[in-house]
This record gives sequence, structure tokens and C-alpha cells, in this order.
Amino acid sequence: MSASDDASPDNSATPLTTDSAGTREPSCAEAVTFDSGDSRCRGWWFEGTGVGAMVVMAHGLGGTVAGGLAGYAQALHHAGHSVLVFDYRHFGRSDGEPRQLLGIKRQQQDYTAAIDYARGRAPTLPLVLWGTSFSSAHVITLAARRDDVAAVIAMNPMLDGRASSLLKLKQAGLGTFLHMTGVGLADLARGCVGREPRYLPLAGEPGTLAALSTPDALTGVLSFADDDFDNRIAPRALLGLGLYRPVTRARQVRCPVLLQLCLRDSVAPIAPGYRLAEALGSRATLKTYDTGHFEIYEGDWQAALTDDQREFLAQALAPSPAPTSASTAPPNESPQHTPDKTAPPTAR
Repeated sequence: MSASDDASPDNSATPLTTDSAGTREPSCAEAVTFDSGDSRCRGWWFEGTGVGAMVVMAHGLGGTVAGGLAGYAQALHHAGHSVLVFDYRHFGRSDGEPRQLLGIKRQQQDYTAAIDYARGRAPTLPLVLWGTSFSSAHVITLAARRDDVAAVIAMNPMLDGRASSLLKLKQAGLGTFLHMTGVGLADLARGCVGREPRYLPLAGEPGTLAALSTPDALTGVLSFADDDFDNRIAPRALLGLGLYRPVTRARQVRCPVLLQLCLRDSVAPIAPGYRLAEALGSRATLKTYDTGHFEIYEGDWQAALTDDQREFLAQALAPSPAPTSASTAPPNESPQHTPDKTAPPTAR
């Protein structure tokens, strides 16, 4: 994050204007709703063939279903999987006031409610948790708590809030970092007395006071945001991110995990991804891509990552071969690591 000390939060920040196709429902999806806490979440359900998996997915920090997730959901659906992709409370098409309010526990509750809804639609299918950026933290956390998760996909993952906070401190400088903390504390006080958030931009130009202000942040978000994307976030939500460290839960995750790391990621440090892969051992499949955090939500990079996701699920969900007397070698305890992809394949 890079911002100037004299920047001020703007309570009248307006949604981004983009030229995307908007939030129209994909032709192969059904618009669905389900309750979570005191509000209602909305999403899309893609009915599979009945022999794949049940994939539950949501976006990262401030993102929505319409912002780059439909392509991933459709690709997995075309591979035979049933997919539920949804917006958290307070974001996108889902209910919840105030708007743009991120809460770690609330979003975990939303994921759990989404799993319960999907279980009702496809009760016999294996459960796959799919996360990107900040939602990767949620799927790793939930997989560590649950014993019914068949596999996890974590794409451009934010796995260690402390590492992410230190990266922001390095990028922004101490003065701006403390300014952001002060803005968050002031907004938290507003929340305690029932006042509306004093919003900050979610994505901004370098040198502005925004949650994401790396050189590629604003253009990256604009590249896949839908027409009514709300480019704001309640700054109180940023205060607790540094304490959110799913990487420390690795040894409690018992299912196969696909980690897809972007080597030029300016937002989510990749070192925690390598640490998680090492801790998971043979349960991890590690893929690396020579691109940035925001380039993977459309185009050829999206195609490359979805290909790897389909291949991973085909392997992770395949029946285990019966042991034989000749199989005496100990299992491989190292993560499977594919060398870097320096360029996406030609678009299909």
C-alpha cells in the first residue's frame, strides 16, 4: 500500500465506472439465495452432472461474484462439477447493512451457510472449498476445522495477515501506515455508536489513501469489475487483518490442497504459500505463474489456472488405488511443485 500522509478518507467515494458486461446471470446458472446470520446471501448455482464435486466459492477483499468469478465457476461446471458462487453479506447482490463492511467471522459464517445450502442441493457430492486472494484464508481456516472437505483450491492466496501487513508497511512507509490505522480506529469508534462507516477507496492510485494502492491495483480491479462495483471499504475492517494467519493451521488440514501462486503478486506475499506447501507435505500441489495478482481473473491466465484446477480435482477426487503387498515404500512427504508458467497458453 502506498499513500500520502496528507490524504483524507472520502465518505462520498463513488463506485467505479467500468465497461464490463455487468452482472447478468450466466445462461447455465440459477440465481439462488440463502440465509446467513441476520441477512440473506445471493449467488449463482451451477448444476453439475452429479458425478463431480460440489464446489463452493467466493471472492476476496471487496470483490463480488460478478468480478471475475463467473469464468472460473463456468469452467468447473463444464468439467462436470456443481458450483455455488456467492457474495458475502454487505457486498455485491447480498443483503447486509452497512455496505462494504468486511468481517472475518461473518464471512466464515457465510461460507458455512453456503456449504449448508449446497449440501441441500447435492448431498452426496464431495465438498471442495475454492478461494481467491482473501477468501483463500477462509477456505484454509474452514478446512482445518472440518472433516468433510475433500479438497481445497487457494488461488493467489492471502495466507498470513502479518506478512501482508508488513508488506503494506514497507510499501507505504510508517507515516502512511499509522495514518491508515488511525482512520480505521476512528471508523471503529463510529461503528460502536451506530454511525455509518467513513469509507476509504478499496483500490486507488499510488500515493492515495486506499486499502489497495499498489501500481497495479486500480487498473487491475477496473479490468474485471462489473458495472455497479462499489469501490469502497469500511476501514474498521482493516484493523484485524494482521492477526489473521491461516498459514499456522496447516497441520490441521487433512485434505489435498492446490496452491496457485502468482510470482509477481503485489498484494498477497507468496512466501506464506511456500511455507504452507511445506507444512502440508504430500497433501499440497503447488503451481506458480509468472504474473500479477489481478491478471488471473480474465483471459489467457484465467484459462491456464482453470486448466490446472480441473486437473487437480480429477486427481484429488479419484478413488485411491487398493494397497498391494509390493507397495512398501513410504508415502512422499514433499509437496508436488510444478515449475513456473512464464506465459499462459494460447486462448482457446
